[in-house]
Amino acid sequence: MASQGTQTSAENGPLQKILIAGGGAMGAGIGYIFARAYPNAQVDVMDTNEKVRIAAADHFEKWAAKDKERDEKAGKIPVDITGRLNILGGFGKAQLHYDLMIEAITENLELKKKIFSEFDLRAHDHSLFASNTSSLSITTLSTAVNPKRQGRVIGLHFFNPPRIMKLLEIVTTEATEPSAISLARDVAANLDKTPVICKDAPGFITSRLGIVLINEAIFALQEGLMSAEDIDTSMKLGYNFPMGPLALADFIGLDVVFAVTQTLYDSYQDSKYRPCMLLRKKVEAGHLGQKSGRGFFIYDK
Repeated sequence: MASQGTQTSAENGPLQKILIAGGGAMGAGIGYIFARAYPNAQVDVMDTNEKVRIAAADHFEKWAAKDKERDEKAGKIPVDITGRLNILGGFGKAQLHYDLMIEAITENLELKKKIFSEFDLRAHDHSLFASNTSSLSITTLSTAVNPKRQGRVIGLHFFNPPRIMKLLEIVTTEATEPSAISLARDVAANLDKTPVICKDAPGFITSRLGIVLINEAIFALQEGLMSAEDIDTSMKLGYNFPMGPLALADFIGLDVVFAVTQTLYDSYQDSKYRPCMLLRKKVEAGHLGQKSGRGFFIYDK
């Protein structure tokens, strides 16, 4: 807890201490954009997997080089993240009194609740607790923190890759305080994201709509109506989508798509969310999309 008489940055000024749990594609990307958007902030990205930490460090170096080149071409002073963007191997290295803490781990409710319990130990009275989940209940996650802080829990659903995608889905619970929503909007503005506000419900809006399209495209493929290439071409040219639903599923990761679809089906008990058997079989075979080199399409790793 913040000591009496001490002003906290989350309440009275820009964020100064930010913690991201999860160093994969989403967590690393989120940590990086915060380090660029908050030049005076310390940003810690935590992951227990050494390979993930190594990959995150490599991403940071490559992204920083690209952004430096782009800033210089635009006549801007490059943002220096040196010494401010840190990679931690566990919560033991984390500090106290973070202003903002975001979990960006796999779609597993119990693991996310454990992360929130760890966040609670490192919070102050005005800390913002956030989840990047694309489908799980923010309300349920909020039960893992001190009841006095449940109004500070919110969903910050970023899209992959966070450096590029402009949307930020802000998910609120019945308990979310107006000041927490205001801070989330400020975060979106500082990150140059467009915020949309959604009440807490399984899949929110973006996943609830997008997953149905992806799952239906997989059913069409399973039924032999079209090839994967033609299904994606139809949606790109017929509906002006930048990416077809099957290529998008491969990009997201078929394990993630399956988990979100299963969550929606379990939550709504509506057959329109029933995961296609072909999707299940792909996941069982380890054909997870781009990250495994094979999904609905084959990729050169």
